[in-house]
This record gives sequence, C-alpha cells and structure tokens, in this order.
Amino acid sequence: MNSKTTLTLVDGVKVIVPDSLELITPYVLREQEDWFEDEIKFLRRLLLPGEKAIDIGANYGVYTLSIAQTVGVTGNVWAFEPTTTTANLLAEGIAANGFTQVFLEKSALSSVKGTAELALKQHSEMNTLIRGKPSPGASETVPVVTLDDRMETYGWRDIDFVKIDAEGEETNILLGGKRFFATLSPLVQYEIKAGDDLHMELVQAFKAIGYDSYRLIPGLDVLVPFKADLPPDGFLLNLFCCKPDCAARLAARNTLVNAGADFPDTRDGRRKGARDDLTRRDSYDWRNTLGRLPYGRQLSHLWEQTLAIGRSDEVVSALALYAGSRDSSLPAAERFGALEASFLRLRALCEEQPTQSRLASLARVARDYGARSVAVGALARLSDTIFRQRQIDVREPFLVPGERFDAITPGEGIGNWVLSAVLEEFERNAAFSSFYTGMAAKGRLETIRDLGLGGPEMQRRLSLLCARFGLPSPETVN
Repeated sequence: MNSKTTLTLVDGVKVIVPDSLELITPYVLREQEDWFEDEIKFLRRLLLPGEKAIDIGANYGVYTLSIAQTVGVTGNVWAFEPTTTTANLLAEGIAANGFTQVFLEKSALSSVKGTAELALKQHSEMNTLIRGKPSPGASETVPVVTLDDRMETYGWRDIDFVKIDAEGEETNILLGGKRFFATLSPLVQYEIKAGDDLHMELVQAFKAIGYDSYRLIPGLDVLVPFKADLPPDGFLLNLFCCKPDCAARLAARNTLVNAGADFPDTRDGRRKGARDDLTRRDSYDWRNTLGRLPYGRQLSHLWEQTLAIGRSDEVVSALALYAGSRDSSLPAAERFGALEASFLRLRALCEEQPTQSRLASLARVARDYGARSVAVGALARLSDTIFRQRQIDVREPFLVPGERFDAITPGEGIGNWVLSAVLEEFERNAAFSSFYTGMAAKGRLETIRDLGLGGPEMQRRLSLLCARFGLPSPETVN
C-alpha cells in the first residue's frame, strides 16, 4: 500500500488518504481542498446538529467526516465501506478528528445478507461487487448486509439523510431496504452516473416506493423537481429524492421547491407577471447590483452610453432576474423561477447575438442554474472569440463568469481581468479536476499564472500537474 497523508478540507475536517498523485481522491483534495461535488457543500448547510445520517459507499470518508462535523456530537453517522484498506484509512480519519458520533461498518450493502466478491480497481471510488463471473483483476471477499437488517441492528427510527454511492448496486440496495424506505423518511442522495453509464432507471425505482427525485440548483442551494423527460446536463452525477412529508419539511426551510411551485412554463401569464415584477424592482437593477461592484463602477459610464441606444432591454431584464434569484429573503420557488428565466433569456440572446458580454453572463447564470455544459460551451466560445479578435468587448452590463472576480478591480488591465476570469472558470468547470485533463491543462494554467490574477486553486493545479508529470516546479520556471 502507498504511504498515507492527512489532508484538511475547507471545513477543517481531516481526511487520511494514500499519498499519491495518481489516485483521484488525494489529488482532488490537494487541488480543491474539498471534494468536487456541489452536493457536499449543500449538505454542510442543510444538515443540522443532532441529525442522523447513513453513508453507503463511504470510501475515505469525505462525506462521512464532513457530515459528522456538521451534525456534531449530538448527531450520528453510520458509514459503510467494504474495501479493507480504504475502510482502515477511514477509521484513522474518524480517530484523527476525534469523532465519537461515527459508526464504521466494513460491509457492502445489497439485496440479501451474505458475502460477495468485490472487484478492486486502481481508484477505490470504482470498486464494485461482482456476481456470476470471476474478477478480471484483484478482488476480496466482503460481508454483505441489507438496510432492513441494519435498521434492526442499530435501532434506526429517525434517519434524516442517506447517501448511496455504490457503483451500480443501488437497485439491489433498494430491494434490501423495502422496510427501511417504507418506515423511515430520509432525504436520499443517490449516484445516477457510474462511469459512463447514466442510470435513469433509478428515478423510476425510487418513484415506485414513493420517493420523488430532485436536482440541486448549485447557485441557490435549493432542490427542484428533476424532469426525467428532459436530457440531463452532461455533468450531472447525483440526484436527491424523498417522500412528500420530507419534501414538505424541506420546503418549509426554503431549501426545496415542490412540484408545481416552480416556474416551468414560460407561457403561464401569472408566473410571467411575477418574473416581470422582479425586473422592475430598483433593488435588482444593474445600477444597484453590478454597478456597486469594482468593475461595475469602472464601466458604468460606458454601459449607460450603450443602454441609451436602446438595444439591451432583454439583457438588463435577465440581469435583474439573476439579482432577484440571489435574494435569500424571497421564497425558494420565486428565486428558482427568477434564475430559470434569467438563464432562458440569456441563452436565447446568445443564440441570436453571442457578444462577449452576453456569453460571460450566460456562463455565470448557467453554472448557477446547474446547466454546466451550457456554461462550459459559453466559456469556450468566449475565450475563442477573445483570442481570435484580440480585444475585449465590455460595452453592455454583464456578469463576470467567476464570482471571485466580483471583488477584483480591473483597473487599466481590464482585458487581462476578463481573460483571467474566463480561463479560470473554464479550467474549473470543463472537468471535475485537472486530474482528468492532465497535460492538456498546462498551457491554460500557465496563461492564468502569467496574467497575474489567478486564485490559489489555480496555483495549486499547476503545481500538482508539474509534480504528477515530473516537470520543473512552476516557481522555478524561467
């Protein structure tokens, strides 16, 4: 086994992992100081002290340990991880954080109790149970339990959250948890994409036992109904699901939009009227939002000149809707409706006239809306336009693609400021990590470095890439 190292996440949790840049988890945690999924950030805000959670497929414990930190000593977390070496590191992580509220069981979950062969992959996140055929590589025999059995063993009566990340074993886990899911009413996070396979059948499997599925809106930290009849975003990995009583509880906390409460039909006159009302509020006008940011103060005079021509009304409306979606005092349904309307308007505008400023705004809004593929496409088109035209067009009010740049004053180097924001967001969003892009990211990361406005994560990415591929440290490159 590789040597091990302790890495600290943004929430202060210590995770013990193999000390290798050739493995996904240790690389990502070094790079981002967190896991790359939006869901883990959402759960840190959603879960409350004293609540109880189950982590099925805990791996090294990124979710387990962060959840334990969130629910505190009055809560509980039950973690299931069958791989011996991985579970042993998780046990060390539990001890390193001093958590007494975590119970670790070195078992897999499925439809029936017994034992099974677990195929061991290079990346422990991809270990899978195998049946009816020999493992093509390394494997180990592991105990298998069911949710129903463990509900009796542990006396589960009020579980608040369950995470299921079992590399294709989800359907069998449901079969082995019929009584669990019927008796209890947790919020469930389940992996819908394993490898290249999208398991849409899980939406119907959960629906059959009374659990409706929702997707996370990352820019709002709100769950909205998942529409299985529409093509999912290419970056979608996980969904949430719950029964109506759990949905009602979360809706009361303004973190879930029930079916029928959102704004899915742009032809609905009442809903359109509500959105139009948001665009007329002075507090959401760009002059009171973007105009108060450093770059807005610098560009507001130019923007006013452009708006005087009278061709940017839809842009101004889309920006006001986005500002309304950021207002946490509004109901979740209204915020989501505003964000969706902003996204749809900007996407339509960019289809008609893809100016640089409109593409920048679309990238920001699309990422917040959870349309990451659209955001990446807008960023790619925007960067290509900038390099091809060798100039920056900032005549219309716009959202800078990366929120970090809201606080940075462009000054005379506004071209470098825009390009840095575009490249940094493309680097962050075009793949879950530079682990996957490898050397293809080197030139982009060096450009970000040379522009002088890159954030700490971009510096870490370049350093990790150089270390992984045996290149000179970027600090010593002439």
